[in-house]
Amino acid sequence: MTIPRQIGPETGPRTALPDYSRSNATVERMVSDLRGSPRDRGANGAVRALFPTAVTRDTLIRAVVSAILLGGTVVTAATLLLLALGLEDGRSPGIGLLIVMLSLGGIGLILFALGLRFGAVALATSRSRVEISEHGLRVVGAFRSREVPWRDILAVESRVVHPVHWLTAALRLRDGSRVVMPAFDRHIWNYSQPSGQDIRALRIELKKQEKSARRPF
Repeated sequence: MTIPRQIGPETGPRTALPDYSRSNATVERMVSDLRGSPRDRGANGAVRALFPTAVTRDTLIRAVVSAILLGGTVVTAATLLLLALGLEDGRSPGIGLLIVMLSLGGIGLILFALGLRFGAVALATSRSRVEISEHGLRVVGAFRSREVPWRDILAVESRVVHPVHWLTAALRLRDGSRVVMPAFDRHIWNYSQPSGQDIRALRIELKKQEKSARRPF
């Protein structure tokens, strides 16, 4: 199938799509070419990047949740302070008040930890990406980035549980360690959904690199 480069004469000679020959007109390449932009390909086309599916939405949601949780921490801390100031001088709190204060302290610590977690993940969402090149992958997270050569990658795992990122994707290396890819952090409402096209693209690229490395010169 050949796709015309121009819309019909009734609309004028306006370019519609690139010209694809019968041998290479696949849906994947068409979508890649139509969606490609300078930000996800290098000047020579050798590097492209994978980003979170909805960067703005996910960053906003996680930042708002972080702000709410940290606000809850401030409220519990203020309540504890008021309870402590309400004690008479030289008297210790009763058993009931002590239980309430310890409960508030525990809740405050949990809210603070969750607030920091969502804040870190919001920052990771806004910055994260996975850059693909012929040499390997560059994984960018919230605070640092890491270069991973193709020869060190054993597999691309799509359902990795992490204490900060929760359900995400990661590279399993040959030394047994993992490199988490924050660009693929998932919300709780899509935990049951299968991995997306970007994960499949990474796996396909990894297989290509493995075949190329085994190919005799």
